Amino acid sequence: MNDRDVDILILLIGMASGIFAGFCPSWFTVASPFFHEQNAKDGNIKRIRWGEGAASVIVIAMGWAVSNQTKRATPLLASVLISAIFVGGYEYMIAHPSTEDGC
Repeated sequence: MNDRDVDILILLIGMASGIFAGFCPSWFTVASPFFHEQNAKDGNIKRIRWGEGAASVIVIAMGWAVSNQTKRATPLLASVLISAIFVGGYEYMIAHPSTEDGC
């Protein structure tokens, strides 16, 4: 990985966090007792998953565009990994409310 790849990775991570924040609540909110104790939890989860999908498509498309310009696969692969980390984080927070962590 060269300096250019590192710069692109940093920019992709920063952009991805903003894109996911635009479609989904924070991990803190999703893990909070407030979220898990609502009568609308199932509907909220469905909408978070829609947000995960929309944000992932945008982030991966952005990675594809950068890969297309640089003629390197690294940005596309990074965008897929970044999206997987964000989605995995949301799914963990949905499955493990902060009241169950014991921390």
